[in-house]
Amino acid sequence: MIFLRAIPLAATVLLFAPGALAQFGPTKVDAQPQLRGMTADEAAALIAKVADAQAKVKNEEQVVFDLLSGAPAFYSMTRTSPREAFLRLPLAKTFSVERKATDNRLWQPYQIIVLPDGPGKLLWDVEVVLGINGQIERIEMLYRPPAPF
Repeated sequence: MIFLRAIPLAATVLLFAPGALAQFGPTKVDAQPQLRGMTADEAAALIAKVADAQAKVKNEEQVVFDLLSGAPAFYSMTRTSPREAFLRLPLAKTFSVERKATDNRLWQPYQIIVLPDGPGKLLWDVEVVLGINGQIERIEMLYRPPAPF
């Protein structure tokens, strides 16, 4: 993690100059995703549940949950069906998993950020909603640029 106030102003300008990060080579995503509001075991169980749903959809088994996918209108990903996007979602490249706060005792939302092409590139922002029995009720995927955009 870089704290900008600890870096001299000249270095700060260098870090954000076009192509400045290229000199350091490709950045690796941590093998262990960042976790917020949950343990590593809970995150692994959630990812496994989504991977199982992917396998069932791929094998054309009957699964019952809402599957939504989208992107800003000018991205080519808008031409990809939600099913195809879900099947291509690279869960092995999960960057973070977060349990979202909710007042609804029947549904528990989670946010999974997947970096298919690594940090600083377009990402999948995936909301997974589990029902009262722990089953997947909805998966909503948004292909978008990273923050601060």
